[in-house]
Amino acid sequence: MKLVKFNNDKSIFELSNLEVYIIRSIIGGVYAGVCIDAEEFEVIYAIDKEEVLKLKHDIYEICKKLNIFGG
Repeated sequence: MKLVKFNNDKSIFELSNLEVYIIRSIIGGVYAGVCIDAEEFEVIYAIDKEEVLKLKHDIYEICKKLNIFGG
């Protein structure tokens, strides 16, 4: 994930296909009405833990740049 451009109320990001798939899978998992832990998530969606942690790191770094805090 890469922050391409931002201003006061809008940001543009560049995402790989894998990053889009991870985000879609997280949203799908949250709204499926079933609780799964991280290990189950990796198995169900065939996503490597390291890829998820890299995306998490990138998102947190972008939030720092944008002064978005919380969670």
